[in-house]
Amino acid sequence: MRDYTYTYLKELALPMETVRLIGRINEYKGKQDLYKQQAPQILNTLRDVAVIQSTKASNAIEGIIVTESRLQTIMSKSADPADRSEAEIAGYRDVLNLIHASAEDIPVNANILLQLHKELYKFVPVEGGRWKNVDNEISETFPDGTRRTRFIPVPAFETPAAMQALCDSLRERRQQEDVDPLILTSLFVLDFLSIHPFNDGNGRMARLLTLLLLYQYGFEVGRYISLEKIVESRKEDYYESLCLSSVRWHQNQQDPFPWINYLLSTILAAYKELEDRVGLVTTGSQNKNNRIRRFVEGRITPFTKADVRKACPDISEATINRVLRDLRDEGIIAPSGLGRSAKWTKQ
Repeated sequence: MRDYTYTYLKELALPMETVRLIGRINEYKGKQDLYKQQAPQILNTLRDVAVIQSTKASNAIEGIIVTESRLQTIMSKSADPADRSEAEIAGYRDVLNLIHASAEDIPVNANILLQLHKELYKFVPVEGGRWKNVDNEISETFPDGTRRTRFIPVPAFETPAAMQALCDSLRERRQQEDVDPLILTSLFVLDFLSIHPFNDGNGRMARLLTLLLLYQYGFEVGRYISLEKIVESRKEDYYESLCLSSVRWHQNQQDPFPWINYLLSTILAAYKELEDRVGLVTTGSQNKNNRIRRFVEGRITPFTKADVRKACPDISEATINRVLRDLRDEGIIAPSGLGRSAKWTKQ
């Protein structure tokens, strides 16, 4: 029988890689207040972009995709969802905004998790806010169409008790303050995904809970840089680390560190990107030029001006236009097409 007691975490020996990641993340965390003082407007811009990117990426991981124009429409609430995909995106948007606005006031317990899940599905004609009523499994489909079961979660009849025990253990360790918050957050999310408590929406709920716990511990990078987008870009690593750390999970003999190190490396990557965006911005216009040039250097496929704006949301349209013209005149890129739809290709 699976034991959800987290007392063992007090004595858990951490590999050097994990210690290093925690140390680096805490270094970046210490710079957050400085960023808020130096570049509040830039952070506001990054926050607006991150909400859209997070909603898009977290749903895309689950195969829920809409056009860019409809995504913007749903995110701005200028139209009601037209189909299930749009309804699920609208639900994620609202839960994400709730967490951004009220993280400190949202306790992590079984009833709250049900409420958040209900909110996630409020636009979908299925009943959210209930634990799963059928057993589920985590599987993968290969290119030839064959499927493989990667993990069998907790049975449906055990799920309510498992979630209650999991939340109780989290609360106890948080009260005792005897486990590093990044380790506790990582293990809670791993166990949540291993229980897989809902019929649908487990992955998105796990990513939302990751943000919620990080915000409550003062790690605010997810407000400004989309953790979900980083996860989407490293999706194979996400599934592989989860698979490795779920081996013998039911017997309490799993190795949690593939998953822990994956999640910590994702958080660290977000902090590095935040420093790149804010740290460089605060040092003058020359670095804005260099950021655009680095974006172009890193491109393999053609790109549009809109792609540059997404990568550098704090840089003005005039600066983007000027740098693109300079790169064109230097023979580094060449345009095809006219106006906003023009694409640029490296030469």
